Parts: sequence; C-alpha cells; structure tokens
Amino acid sequence: MIKVNLSDLDDINLTTKLPSANDVLSYDSTQSSWVPKSLSIDSAVSKPYVIDLATWNIKNDGTSSAATTKGINDALVWASSQGITHCLLPNGTYTLKIDNTSFSCLLIPSRMHFEMADGCLVQLEATSSPWYRIFSLKGTSNSRISGGTVIGDKKSHMYQLAVKFVRGGVNPDGSLNANPNFIRSEVVDRYSNPGLLKSFRLWSMTGVSSTGYSFFQYKDTVSSSTLAGSRTNGLFAPASPTGRGWFAEIENANKMIFTIDITSSPLTDDQIAQLAAKVDSQNYTHEWGHGIELAGANHIQIDNVDISNCTGDAIFASWFEYKLNPADYTQDQMGSHIYIHNCDLHHCRRQGISIAGSNDVTFTNNKIRYIGRADDGKTEDGTAPMFGIDIESMWSETNIPTWRPELNQAGFELNTRIYIRDNYLLNNNRGHFVNADGIYVTLDNNTFEGYNVGGISSYLNNMYVKYLNNTMIGCELTVKGDNFVDGALCTNGNIKLADIAGAVITNSKVVNGLFYGSSTYGYFGTPTVDLATGTFTFSTPHGLGNGAKVIFEQWIGKVPAGASVDKLYYTVNITANSFQVSETLNGKPITITDIGTTGFNLSRYNYGRCYISDITVERDWRADNSLSPNFQLLLTGGILRNITVKNFEMDIRTPANYAGRPITIDGITLIEGGANFEACNLSNSSFLRAKTGILGGDIALGSNDARYTRKVIADNCLFQNVGINYNGNVTNNRSTLINSSIGKTDSTTIAVITNSYLENTKINLHWLTRDKSVTIAKCIFNNVTTDINANTRMLDNLTL
Repeated sequence: MIKVNLSDLDDINLTTKLPSANDVLSYDSTQSSWVPKSLSIDSAVSKPYVIDLATWNIKNDGTSSAATTKGINDALVWASSQGITHCLLPNGTYTLKIDNTSFSCLLIPSRMHFEMADGCLVQLEATSSPWYRIFSLKGTSNSRISGGTVIGDKKSHMYQLAVKFVRGGVNPDGSLNANPNFIRSEVVDRYSNPGLLKSFRLWSMTGVSSTGYSFFQYKDTVSSSTLAGSRTNGLFAPASPTGRGWFAEIENANKMIFTIDITSSPLTDDQIAQLAAKVDSQNYTHEWGHGIELAGANHIQIDNVDISNCTGDAIFASWFEYKLNPADYTQDQMGSHIYIHNCDLHHCRRQGISIAGSNDVTFTNNKIRYIGRADDGKTEDGTAPMFGIDIESMWSETNIPTWRPELNQAGFELNTRIYIRDNYLLNNNRGHFVNADGIYVTLDNNTFEGYNVGGISSYLNNMYVKYLNNTMIGCELTVKGDNFVDGALCTNGNIKLADIAGAVITNSKVVNGLFYGSSTYGYFGTPTVDLATGTFTFSTPHGLGNGAKVIFEQWIGKVPAGASVDKLYYTVNITANSFQVSETLNGKPITITDIGTTGFNLSRYNYGRCYISDITVERDWRADNSLSPNFQLLLTGGILRNITVKNFEMDIRTPANYAGRPITIDGITLIEGGANFEACNLSNSSFLRAKTGILGGDIALGSNDARYTRKVIADNCLFQNVGINYNGNVTNNRSTLINSSIGKTDSTTIAVITNSYLENTKINLHWLTRDKSVTIAKCIFNNVTTDINANTRMLDNLTL
C-alpha cells in the first residue's frame, strides 16, 4: 500500500478551503486542481436544527399568534447568524399574525432551508389587509421552503369595517365637543386593521345628505395633545373612489375619528344609533394576500407544500421593488432560478401562481385546483383573473427598462425561460394558464381539466412559446401569435386559433370537441386606389405603422402599373385606413399610372402564416346528420396537411371577396361527415361514408355566393358514397368517385372534372341553364348514370 499526503500532490489545493462533507473533492477547471467540494443547501447531509418551541416562545396549538410569529422569525435569525442552513419546524398548528407595516409573517433569510415537518400546519389569523405574505422572500437567495400545510385567511378575511356614530363633533385642535349638528364616529384603530386602513374610504349612508366628512388622526389616544393631523375635505365613496392616507407612520398616527355635519339633515339619537358607515380600502379587491411571495429572489426552491385559501395567490414571484430612477434596477432584482415542485395549490381567490417578473422558473409535478372557487369546487369565490398559472410582469406599466425582442428593445429580462412540466390543473374558475408577456415559455406534459372561460393561451406577441404533449379535458387551448403546439390531446375540449401569426399546430387530437378559429393576420385585400396621389385605402383600419413591409399580389385582378409583385414595399404617410408605399424605408412614394384591375391583393409581406398538420377530430358515433362543423377554420393562405375528421363536418374557407393566396390542403380524410371548401388547393384527400348522406349533398367545392368567386382545385381525391356539389369555380383532376353523386347549383361558376375514374356514380345536372356550366373530360365511366343537358359537356370519356 502506498501512503501519501494529499497536500503533497501538485493538482490538489487544500489551502484555499479546508475539506468537509466526508472530504469530497471536485475538480476546479479554473485552478486546474482538485478542491474541497462546496455544499449547497440541497446537498447538505447534516441534521437540521429543530426549532425549540419553548426557547422561542412558540405555540403549536394554534394560539398566541403574535408571539408565535415573532418566535419563529427570531429562531430563523438566530440560526442564520450561527451558520445554520436548515431549520425544521415540528408538527403542530401555528397561527401567524401579519406585521403592521411590512404586512408579512415569516421572513426567510438567504441560505436557509425552512422545513415544515409532517403534520405541520401554518395558518394566518383573520386580517383585513388587502396585502399579506405568509412567507416573504424579498431579496433572498439560495433558500428553500419545504413540507407542511399553509392556509390563508380567505374564509375569515374582513373586507370592510362597520363604524358606529354618536352625536357630537371634534374641534380643530382635535379635542371632542358636543355640537348637536355633528355626528362623530367611534375611534378607529389602525393597529387592528393596518392594511385596510392604509388607504381608507368612508362610504355614504342613507339618511345623511352631506357629501363629505372630516377626519382626525391621533397617536395612541384621542386628545388635542396627540393630534397628528386632520382634513375637512373628505368625500364619500362610491362617488369618490380614491382613498385617503395617514399623516404619519403607524406608530405616530394610529387612531382616527370621522365627523359629519348633519345640519342639512338632522337626525334623532335613535337614528344616529342605527347608523353604521362602511369603511374599506381603496384596494378593495384584497387580491394581494399571498401564501409565499418572492420579490427579487434568486435560486429558490419550494417543494411539497400545500397552500390554500389565500385572498390572493398561493405563490407570487416578482421583481424586488420600485425604483424611482430606472438606472437603479439590476438584473438580480428581477429574480431568477425559481424551482417549485410537488406542491398542492388550491382554493385561493386570485391565482395559483403568478410569475410576475422572475426568470428561469421551473414548475413541475404540482397540483393547482379550484382557484377562485369555494370548497364545493363549483361556486365562484374569488377575484379576477382566477387562473391556475399567470405569467404577467406588467412590464409596460413599470419604469423597468425591459428586454422585448419583438420591439427590438434592449433591457432587463423579465419572465424569460419558464418551464412548466407534468402539472395537473383542475377546475380553476376562469382558466388554467395565461401568458401575458413571457418569452421562451414551455408547457410540457401537463394535464388541464375542467371547463373554464379563459382556457389555456399565450398572447400574440410572446415569442418562443411551446405547448408540448399537453392534455386538455373539458377546456380550450387558444393558440395565438407564433405559438408552437405539438401533441395536444383534447377530450370534450377545443383547440382554437386566434390572432395567428406564424403558429404551428401538429400531432394533436380532439375528441368530442372543436378545432376552430381564424387566421387572417396581415391580410387586407383589395384597396380603393387614388391614382393622383398613389394612396391605397381600405374599408377597415389596417393597423400598420410607417415602415411596415407590404406586398402586391395578383391571384386575380391586376396590380396598378408602377407597382410590382416582385418587390417588397414599405408603408409611408399612413392614416388609420390608408397608406402610400415606397421601395425604401421612409422613402418617396411610388408613382402609379393606373388603378389596376379590381381583385389584386395588397397586404403584409408575411400574411397567411398558419401551419396545421397531423390533426384528428373525432367522435365515436353520430346518431343523425345534424350539421356539426367541428373542424371550422377561416384562413388567408394557411397550410394544412394530414387532417382526419370523423363523424363531424368540416368548413374551411376564406374571408368574403378574398384576393390572397389560396389555402393549401394536402391529405384530408373525412369519415361520415360533410365539408365545405372555399379558395382551396385540395390534394390527396379521401371523403368516405357508409351511412346515409346529408340531404342535398355532403361535399361542397366552392359556392354560388357572389362573394366567393375564387377557384377550388381538387387533385387526386377519393369520393366514396358521398354527394359532391361543384358549386363554385372548380377544377377536379385525377380523382376517384365511387357510389357517389355529382351535383351543381345553377350559377355563373364553371366546374371541370378531368382524368378521373367514376364508378356506380350518378351525374345529376339536368337543371343547369348556362352554357358550359360543367365539363367532364378524359374520364373513365364504370356503371355511371347521367341526367344532363347540353350545358354539361362530355369530352373524350371512356365507358367500360
């Protein structure tokens, strides 16, 4: 055996730091040496400090809220000062009281793991404060909260006070008087209701005609010597919704009396005794009572905690604090590296979790349920928004210089890189998830269950948002902007398209629900042209700014001479409904020499960016042919591939008078359903029925509506046991029609069927009155019957 001292080796550094943790070494590439491993809180193997309840005067029987709150905080401060990084609160029930000025209960220091033992319940005593945080981590780093049950005061919370009155007033010096023409309130104690009274409102009362009141504030007791200040210009709510404040901090102004002049509406003593004025807060929704609040916190872990019945959110994560000078903000103050897992967040009034600024947030294996609902899981019992997860920093309403890539705006990252995986969200009152301004957001393998209004959505301008392999049961996924959806499974739920601008939706299934919505972003159509000025005017506002990129197209019609379909143009001299175009940014408007031919398109250069593939929409059985267009889309040039619809109808169309790029559809399989198509290039599709078809026909290719004149092209399609109506301008090539029927409305539109195989099929076109309405050429007929007249041309067809 060879024995050697580690310090004698040239790649070992034991001088900077002594070994610990069973002498574990790790390689430091910057030093090119092995050094003692640094332990994180998570990897610490030492036993936690079990908080001694007697030493810190803590009660675990639900009593002595003030002493218990102080005791736990004192224990944490002491432990931190001793270098202890893990404290364990024993089982029991702990009632907490908010601080009068910070509105917080427990303050978690940095580098501290606060663990609640099994059976540990922490509850907030009833308060009237619109704000509170049971756990506060402000500017905290490298800390953890785990275990236990945390209960807010939702069921006992006080949203207002009822203040009684006696006859008499208050002199200007603050002393009391017996003036019969005034009524005076009982003394209002700010210590008892510090949050509610921070910005208070006094409401008008029936029988009192005065429009205003006076108020007097005191230190500790009511006398002329303790008067902190007074005002005579108070106005009653709700006519005046703005609250009034205090003349000093709570320790110097904590008592208050209201007085009202009743000269114009005298009251008897009995009437005065019946008065009870409502006093509430300007912040009347009381939506800021949080279970755990992170403010500018970094490297935080929250796990295995049950949080419920808060008046606001179970967990709220935001930036540090408001700075008067924007230059004083730092990236660390935005908060980062928050890891929340295996928690149960439920029955809170406002949200399950709000991510309101923090970056690099991972949220996994949590339950979020019944937000905004009462114990029965049905009755609404909350305040908006009432979502399970809300990503919303409200950066545009702050003075924080914020990085926004969609605006080419530099600044600090807020709500960036958020990963939400393997969570279960159930019956949240208005929605499960909403992303107002998060960037690089991924939702992976979550289950969302229960009907809601808000659904699961991300706003239009949020970049790099991905929905991967999520399950929606009885709710709706709303896809916006350039969201990426791969693997959505909806049962009794829907996928909706709204404000699409580049979105991809693929590998998804909808059972007993809808796949519907519209994608018309950036399409404007044919404008009215002012030849003299080269101005293009639209019937509705276009929403563009100067310098927006636009293009001309002439799928139908002809662009004005002087404009080109091969060039990219920039808008100049915009009004709400009009603009001119230039070949260079902020350049001179182009000159046109004619107004073109009606039907050309002038739109954003990137309109029509909607990509849908590998979608199934189905139900097991349809009892009748009542029309159910559960796959229904309004598109401007979108692309669809590999779509299967069973026992429902399809409706894919463009806006009226559409002048843009056709919708491209490749690979539809429609089973036991009908379909309508407008302005589509349709290929490689199958339309199959075994049951009795829809009266009047199953498949409509185009229509005879004068607003829809664009051609439908159908290539290499199979129609079996269906009725096909060639109602629009249709070219149908290389298709197979078996046990089907061909019909058409009598209109000016022209239908052409070529190079196709028809078997056991009926051609019913005898009522057509316009020349050359239908042409059937170079087709093979096998047991085909015809009922036609001279307006249907039959050319070079072969009958077997």
